[in-house]
Amino acid sequence: MITTPDRRLRVFVSSTLQELALERRAVQAVITQLRLTPVMFELGARPHAPRDLYRAYLDQSDVFVGVYAGSYGWVAPDEEISGLEDEYRLSGDRPKLIYVKSGVEQQPRLRELLNRIRDDDEASYKRFTDADELAELLGDDLAVLLTERFAASQAPRDGAVEPLRPGRVPVPPTPLVGRDAEVEEVLTRLADPAVRLVTLVGPGGIGKTRLALQAAVLAPGVDEETVWFVDLTSVSDAAGVVDAVAAAFGVRREGSRPLLDVLVDRLGDRDLLLVLDNFEQVVDAAPDLARLLDGCRRLTLLVTSRTVLGLRGEHVLNVVPLAVPATGAEVTVEDVAASAAVELLVARARQVRPGFRLTPTNADAVAALCRLLDGIPLALELAAAQLRVLSPATLLMRLRDRLDRSLDLSADLADVPSRQRTLRATLDWSHSLLDEAQRTLLARLSVFSGRWTIDAAEAVGAADGDLPVEETLAGLVSESLVVLDDTDAEQLRFRLLSPVRGFAAERLVERGEREATLARLTDHLVRFAEQAGPELLGADNAVWAELVDAQLEDVLGAANRAVADDDAETVVRIAAPLFPYWWGRGLLLQMSALAEGAAGLPSAHRLAMVPRASLLWARGMFRISQGRLTEAEPLLDELLACLDAPGVERLRAFALAGLALARVQTTPEERSALVTDAVSLFRGLHDDWGLAFAMSVQGQLALASGDPVGAVRTHTEALAAARRIASEYLEVQLLDLLGLDALAGGDLAGARTNLVAAAEVHGHLADSEGSANCLGGFAAVALLQGRPEVAAELLAVATRTRELVGVSVWPALQPGAAALEAGVRAALGPAGWDAAVARGRAMPMLRGLAYAVEATA
Repeated sequence: MITTPDRRLRVFVSSTLQELALERRAVQAVITQLRLTPVMFELGARPHAPRDLYRAYLDQSDVFVGVYAGSYGWVAPDEEISGLEDEYRLSGDRPKLIYVKSGVEQQPRLRELLNRIRDDDEASYKRFTDADELAELLGDDLAVLLTERFAASQAPRDGAVEPLRPGRVPVPPTPLVGRDAEVEEVLTRLADPAVRLVTLVGPGGIGKTRLALQAAVLAPGVDEETVWFVDLTSVSDAAGVVDAVAAAFGVRREGSRPLLDVLVDRLGDRDLLLVLDNFEQVVDAAPDLARLLDGCRRLTLLVTSRTVLGLRGEHVLNVVPLAVPATGAEVTVEDVAASAAVELLVARARQVRPGFRLTPTNADAVAALCRLLDGIPLALELAAAQLRVLSPATLLMRLRDRLDRSLDLSADLADVPSRQRTLRATLDWSHSLLDEAQRTLLARLSVFSGRWTIDAAEAVGAADGDLPVEETLAGLVSESLVVLDDTDAEQLRFRLLSPVRGFAAERLVERGEREATLARLTDHLVRFAEQAGPELLGADNAVWAELVDAQLEDVLGAANRAVADDDAETVVRIAAPLFPYWWGRGLLLQMSALAEGAAGLPSAHRLAMVPRASLLWARGMFRISQGRLTEAEPLLDELLACLDAPGVERLRAFALAGLALARVQTTPEERSALVTDAVSLFRGLHDDWGLAFAMSVQGQLALASGDPVGAVRTHTEALAAARRIASEYLEVQLLDLLGLDALAGGDLAGARTNLVAAAEVHGHLADSEGSANCLGGFAAVALLQGRPEVAAELLAVATRTRELVGVSVWPALQPGAAALEAGVRAALGPAGWDAAVARGRAMPMLRGLAYAVEATA
């Protein structure tokens, strides 16, 4: 067909009308801006959409966009489904971009429709919170769609590439081989509503992780909102399991309340599949999993472990080696090829030697290799790496000789199951094939807890430049002993599989290099922290926070080793520069415990002025966040007193701002003078992070003294400083404060505008302390609107949220908070107050934020 020049790509938009009026306008604007043609059927005064009309519209359209909220839509007489569902059914094989509004209660039939849409491999499925976010998502997706279509038209037609499914589950670089039956068994268990804990049990290297990953992406109903993966390889004790799971979900540790309680509250009744990998070294944390399952009734756990967990309701699946070829003269090449172990060996061999094939000449040797290695996937992959330069027969001869000697002579392995001895012997054999530089580097790399960059490998792996790290690391990757992780397009990272890491750690001890290598790792992390500190205060703070995320386990490990070694200075040098990160990620409690541990060390008494001051600042500020002002004040007084040298203006400014919060017994004028001096210092330093922080305190004091105009002026300037460095945490705190300022000045509409903007950011960050402040502001709005029941409910959500993380209202805001509660109590009376509080305390925090926005509209 030859089209006229004015024929543009037509985008059909399916949605309910009144419910999504704002969203429809946003969608229309995006499509128009891209110079495409929006096809949108408007009902006008008619009761429903004529089927013939929207069919005709669809027939002429090129792309289908579905936008859904809570309504299933109207079902016409003599019809079984709504026009909304009919439009989706009629969309055919057109590209489908689906957007579902978050935080909206869905009608049952819409929920059923969306479940079917999620299972449609041809549909892109995403969630949005408001019209602005929808517009951004649609604009990006249409651009990507057009790019992909153009690229597809230019691509060769000799093969298809399977698209990756969305989600937080890592995508392995190679397909799973020989585990179809096991995958089906796991999926059957996961599909049973009565099964909520499945444990894949087997020795190291048997393929538990790959099996779990495959089952997770194929599980029914899985999408980016329902499946989560947590690798526990770097978690050394049971106490760290909850921290790792909470970090994956973005749940922050902000106070003294047990993190597990916060996690249960956040996950609530969401449908979730959580994959926990490598649980064997933290099996003492199994009771925490039981509590998680009890508190989250729609959570399912898929766990990999070398041992069973021993929990009630646990379904154990033993992961066994891959099937190996049978023996005997009657075994044919076809029989050998049908073996799962052979399939894996050949597949991996072809990665390093593309021309490799199973032939009548090599079939016997290949079969014998698989039998020799007991069908253990990791052992097969290590052996396959050698087929780059060896024939199967030669490899079999060398490997058999090596394994026989290893298994015969290793008395310390006599009580280990034969399959584990086979894997260990295979690792030992692979290690023997390395040159000295590769052996050295492999051992040294074992000190990393998780993933590392080439720069980190060079800093830690080379002692005074004694080996070429980049070249040597490439060799270890080619030998399958180091795994390349290229999921981040900006930064290649590497890691060791758990069995390899344990083996390499033993070699490091044998070489007598463990302490020296750990010392180089600590030095590297100190330099990283000192580099990251200033960047965390600037416009690239989000990028640097993600860099700290990637090395967090190693950073915390180095700090804890420094405490154990009575090295307070190293603790401070690692932890102090990262203070904005600890605050933004909700890790102040954990770092406070570390700071207290460092302060109690004998070496703490020998600290120089700046490290000592940094330690005092961290300890004092955490006490303020918990409302322990009488304990914070002497620490901050000591901090200010010790700053008696030039070059410490920034620390002096923080000390002054902290004291302005802590000295509640002094006069308002004295507190104002302290924070005014702090603001002046930060201005002189051109430090926007510190300026925004200090001015937030200054504005709180102005508000508490009855000067809302001054508070607005101060907080507005602070907000500008926070936005200059793109700090979401500072920005949302200031939006909350501006909401309170507007309330104090009688500007109810302005207050709500700021609080709604803040609620959107809190919903993204899921920060408990800030969300509680925002909820308190909405409660004041509700009271002024004449809705005391809503105000009481929101105050109850805020109170429970603070209890969960063990924080209190900031000191300068406490009088206003007390007056608000008294006003709501007086409006409702005891019975009304108690009933509303009960409803509020039953409401999860994020649901409370959504309710606050809706109830005060």
